[in-house]
Amino acid sequence: MADSIADKKKEILGKPLTEYRLEIEEPGAGVERFYFWVLSFLQSTGPSGIAFDDIHKINDIYTSSEGSSYFGMIEQRKGLQQEKVTQYLATIGKMTKDLFQIIRELRIIDERYQYYKDSSILGKDGESAEISLKSIWIDMVEGGAKNPTSVFGLSQQVGFVILPDLFFTVRAKGKSAVHEEVEKLKETGINRKVREVLERKLCQYYIWKEKTGKEVDQRRNFMLKYLKQHYSVLKLYIHWVKPYLKNIKRLQMGQDARNPNVITSFETSQIDIEIIAKKTGEKKQEYYPCIRVKFNYVAIPQMAYQQEYQRGAIHTGRSVINIESYALRDKDIQEYEKLNEEEDLELLNSLTGAMESLGEELKKYLKEAGEVFEEDKKKEEGKKEIEKTSIFKDIFYGFGEMVGVKKKSGEQLSEEQEKRKIKTWSVVNEKKGAEKNAKNFTYILYDVFKKSQRMYAW
Repeated sequence: MADSIADKKKEILGKPLTEYRLEIEEPGAGVERFYFWVLSFLQSTGPSGIAFDDIHKINDIYTSSEGSSYFGMIEQRKGLQQEKVTQYLATIGKMTKDLFQIIRELRIIDERYQYYKDSSILGKDGESAEISLKSIWIDMVEGGAKNPTSVFGLSQQVGFVILPDLFFTVRAKGKSAVHEEVEKLKETGINRKVREVLERKLCQYYIWKEKTGKEVDQRRNFMLKYLKQHYSVLKLYIHWVKPYLKNIKRLQMGQDARNPNVITSFETSQIDIEIIAKKTGEKKQEYYPCIRVKFNYVAIPQMAYQQEYQRGAIHTGRSVINIESYALRDKDIQEYEKLNEEEDLELLNSLTGAMESLGEELKKYLKEAGEVFEEDKKKEEGKKEIEKTSIFKDIFYGFGEMVGVKKKSGEQLSEEQEKRKIKTWSVVNEKKGAEKNAKNFTYILYDVFKKSQRMYAW
């Protein structure tokens, strides 16, 4: 895995334009000052710097011997972070489990809610939903055939055999229209006693339907809002735990037992830092001059009380600094950074994996509750951009037709091809300029650094 990432890195950056190497051995001086001198010189404007204003820290890897006092201090700090992470992850796990229960309840509510929505449709489309609701009312409210006064219970008595058929057949717009619908049965020969019982049962049903319909609607709205609140709190906990996870990963030292620079019983440490500095300039362009600086420190951490009685380490020892020049695009730097973030992304994605397993159903309910997702924002922005482009195209071509602009008969390249050709030459020249600037500024950094440290320079 490590070899493949290293190969990908070489493929993205390519071969450096120029390379410089510095080795400094100062047993009594701190190695930190070299890093901060280079960083300050890169960021400062002239004459005290070269104004590379966009700095990307790519690597920051630390390895210490297990027997050193610094190792003990780092492990103590890591332990405090791990305790906090354990608490947050326990809460996140419980809330994720509760999220499944909320979705399940919303599914059940939606099933019932669909009956109420469809039952309001007159005609055959709403008939099935109305029959389903009436069955639920008989079973849950009246107690089914076990209750002698229910619709099914009365049908077992002489004279009321037809009651269930009439109850399921007659449909009214509401409680106020029940009497009118029941009176129509007088013409078909249904006796008064059956009509009275039927009217009473239908009145009870429509009152229940109206009240429970509102209750289901309110319950659904409440659950949607509760889901959004629960989801927001869950995201907040995940947002809180992310820095702790990253801190623990950074405090996790290298475990290479074969590293000859780090000996278990010695007070030794190795630090690897890598940065890429980009000079953006005033205008946006395809290629930018970039400087890649790699620091490799093999140091002896000496524990000492510094400012405000804070106990910290001073690193003294050998420093190796590699300075390389490149001409890179923004996407090259982003891809290079992503290779180092792959493990972090896997760790953080595992926290949201359980929620993502709910898929579109969770998104559907959250959208109803008012949640806006990033992909929806991007889609909307994309649509607006397409609309703007199409409007400008229409205006351009319409204006061209108006003034009579036409292609020459002998013209071989289209306007689009001409634009691409000009752009290609522009990018080639831009890249050459970026390469030239990268070489010059890299040499200036190398030369001024040597002079500032009283080294031989020529």
